[in-house]
Amino acid sequence: MDMSVFVLLLLSGLLWSASGILREFKYINTRMTWSEAQSYCRVRFTDLATLDSMNDVNRMIKTVNDGYSGSVWIGLKRGTQRRWGWSMGDTLTQYSGWMSGEPNGDGVCGEFISSAWNDLTCSYNSAFVCYNETIGNILIQTPKNWRDAQSYCRQYHTDLASIRSSVEQQRMYNLKLNIHRVWIGLFSDFWQWSDQWNLFRNWAAGQPSASGDCASMSTADSGKWAIETCDLKRPFICHGSSKTRIRQYYFFNETMTWINAQSYCRARFTDMATLDTVSDVNRMMNTVDPGYNESVWIGLNRSAQAHWVWSTENNSISQYSNWGVGEPNGNWECVKSSNGSWFDVDCALTLPFVCFNDSIGYVHINTHLTWRDAQNYCRQHHSDLASIRSPEQQRLISDKSSSVWIGLFLDSWQWSDKWNLNFRHWTTGYPSQSLGSGDCVAMSTDITDSGKWFHHSCDQSLSFICHGDYSEISLKNKKNAKDICSMPPKYLINKKLQSLGLGRYSVRWGKYKG
Repeated sequence: MDMSVFVLLLLSGLLWSASGILREFKYINTRMTWSEAQSYCRVRFTDLATLDSMNDVNRMIKTVNDGYSGSVWIGLKRGTQRRWGWSMGDTLTQYSGWMSGEPNGDGVCGEFISSAWNDLTCSYNSAFVCYNETIGNILIQTPKNWRDAQSYCRQYHTDLASIRSSVEQQRMYNLKLNIHRVWIGLFSDFWQWSDQWNLFRNWAAGQPSASGDCASMSTADSGKWAIETCDLKRPFICHGSSKTRIRQYYFFNETMTWINAQSYCRARFTDMATLDTVSDVNRMMNTVDPGYNESVWIGLNRSAQAHWVWSTENNSISQYSNWGVGEPNGNWECVKSSNGSWFDVDCALTLPFVCFNDSIGYVHINTHLTWRDAQNYCRQHHSDLASIRSPEQQRLISDKSSSVWIGLFLDSWQWSDKWNLNFRHWTTGYPSQSLGSGDCVAMSTDITDSGKWFHHSCDQSLSFICHGDYSEISLKNKKNAKDICSMPPKYLINKKLQSLGLGRYSVRWGKYKG
């Protein structure tokens, strides 16, 4: 392969395995409907998971958290048009070897009979032909129905055989010898991937059924698929690289209300600033003009509905919870684990706590701190406050201490761009539940409380920060194009330096005296 082409493939993420694109899978341990999961994956990754082979199925199973044995959404949904394709994943394209008048609707599975293809009901027992990547086509004379033949070929070889040319058609004819008919990997269905990819399937016995329109994968049944009602809430798997690290931030030193700042950012960039980590806080601080020490709006405001979430990543309470009797009672926003159960308590209490470290696991800290200070400590010295997703993890925490802070808290806030990650970076005493304390969030740039968040009235006028890229600015609106062209050159150059990681430099103008 030409090296330049190889580099392009690397950069675009389109390296191919023998079975298709080698996708990166990401398990999301939050329950959503199929449509909600699809939207989540499209915003943060590429799409809901698409699979090409049994290798993909096995890789995807390994991404699911230990201890979870339920079903997860994948990106397959019932479509409106039936299509023929091959068990190994590719659609029926240029070459066709149907008998005259076929397919006539007798069935949705394909056989090779005499010297051509015929559609037949899948329950018929017949010999079949497997494909093996090492030695080619192999005739199996033990009669099986089409689904069992497919399972056999995938277990002992690669898959049922495909025919993609007249040469392969002749080879199949020669292989059959005196056997009149054999199953091949041809089948038809209505199902389609969320990203329009075709056509690998891995249905469980008796599936697909008519009980729903969306496909889930069982982690307890070797990754087999079943049909469910799309409104059920399940964890899910996305594919593609994470988009969480590609934001660029842009500071605007002109004051607006939170709503007006939101409109400004949406019209010219992506949205108001969204943050996932302390690293994002530091990068955003670097965009603020030198010497500026007032507060700035970010894209967080109060939500209409509060929900319990974990401090780390995007994990709401889903499969596993361990509340004590009568808990949560709704009085407090932070959670301690005490004698093996969870209790909502005042965040201002001081307790020992448990951090999670990506390298070594749980770390018990005996120093007594408030929940917020414990969170800050864990983020500074480890990864975050501990999450608990199984009885085994609960035992690891309960065995060490009788009462400790864990990373669970009641969150009443949402990002303007609907981002669901639960990263929060409040200053001391916030968020406040007192009346009139405000519903919109600002970030302090003052050196004594640098980068910390607080909330106050959305009608106050502050400077603000957007996220996105100039490439995302809509030039369909001439006003937007005029706005960007009318920005001072000094401003544009400074912002470009910041986007290149050179935020400590600043361009200044002066008259040349020659």
